Amino acid sequence: MINVRFIRYVGLLFALFLVLVLLQMCDKDSTISPINEEPINVTGGWQLTSTITSNTCGLQVGGTEVSFIHLADNNGVLSITSFSGHWGDGTIDGANLQFNGIEISDNFGCLATFFTEGTGLISATEIVGTFRMTISFNPDSCIDYSDCKINTDFVMKRLKESPCLDRANFGEPENSDYILPYPVGAAYPVYQSYCWPTGGHRNQLAYDFTIPIGDTVVAARGGIVREVREYSPDDGQGYGEHNYVFIQHEDGTLAFYAHLMQNSVIVDPGDTVETGQYFAFSGNSGNSREPHLHFGVYEDYPPVEGIDVPVNFRNAEGPPDSLGGLIRGEVYKAMPYGS
Repeated sequence: MINVRFIRYVGLLFALFLVLVLLQMCDKDSTISPINEEPINVTGGWQLTSTITSNTCGLQVGGTEVSFIHLADNNGVLSITSFSGHWGDGTIDGANLQFNGIEISDNFGCLATFFTEGTGLISATEIVGTFRMTISFNPDSCIDYSDCKINTDFVMKRLKESPCLDRANFGEPENSDYILPYPVGAAYPVYQSYCWPTGGHRNQLAYDFTIPIGDTVVAARGGIVREVREYSPDDGQGYGEHNYVFIQHEDGTLAFYAHLMQNSVIVDPGDTVETGQYFAFSGNSGNSREPHLHFGVYEDYPPVEGIDVPVNFRNAEGPPDSLGGLIRGEVYKAMPYGS
C-alpha cells in the first residue's frame, strides 16, 4: 500500500522543482536585452548631392547638384529646409526618411511650383535614396511643362561640425569688420550670448540684443541683400516664422538679422547696403520670449547651422570676455567708427 505521506512529499518536491525551473527561466529571460532600434539624431547640417536619372521635362539627364540643407527635428517631425528654398516636411519611420515637398519658386527664370516625394535609408552619417520631383510651369511665363517629372537619386552626408566653443576665436575687436547692428549712440544689453548652454545658441556664434519693438536696426557690415521676410506679426508665437534679412558681404560671409518688426524692412533682394545703413526695425516676430534682435554670421549662402563665423564689433563700448566676444547681461554702446 502506497504511503500517502510519501506521495505528498514527492509532490511537494516536484512542485518546488517546477518553481525553481520557472524562476531560472525567468532569470534567463531577464538577461536577454530586447533589440531596440537606436534613434538616430539627424538634426543639423547636411550636404545633398543629387543626380538626375530620368525626366520628361527636357532637362539633361545626369549631372550633380550640391546644396547645403538643415534638418530640424520638431517632436519627431523633420523640417527639411534650405534658406534658398524649402525641400519639405518629413518623418522618420525606423531607418527610413520620408518627405513631401511644398511649392517653391524655381531657378529657371519661369514661374513654377515644385512637388517632391521620396524615401531614404538613414545612418548616423548618411542618407541614401531617391525622390521624384514634379514641376508645374505657369504657361503665361514660359512653355507649359505641366506635370513633367524628374527622377533623382540623392545622397545626403552629414557635415562635419566642430564644437561651438572651438569655433569661438573672435580676435581683437578693433580689427573687426563689423559694427554693432544698431545706430551710434544707442546702447542695449546682450540677452543671450554665443554658445550659450541653454536656449537656441548652444551651437551658434550668435548674439541676442534686447531691443524694443520699433527701434532701428542697421547693417553691421555692407553687402548685398540676399533674402527678406517681413510678414509675421510681433507676437512671439510663430515657431520658425521670424522676420529676417540676409546680407552677403564681399568675402562671401552672410549676416543674419532676425525677429524684425512686421512690415518694417525697407530693402529688397539685390539691394546694396552700406555699413551702418538703416534697413529695418527690431521686433518680436517668430519664436521669441521678448522683443530682441538676433544677429549671427555664416560662412556662405545659404547658411548652414554650425558653419558660422565668430564676430565681435569694433565700435562696441563694453567689456569683451576672455575670448573676445560679448558677455550676457552686459550693455554695449555703439560708438562712432571709421570707414
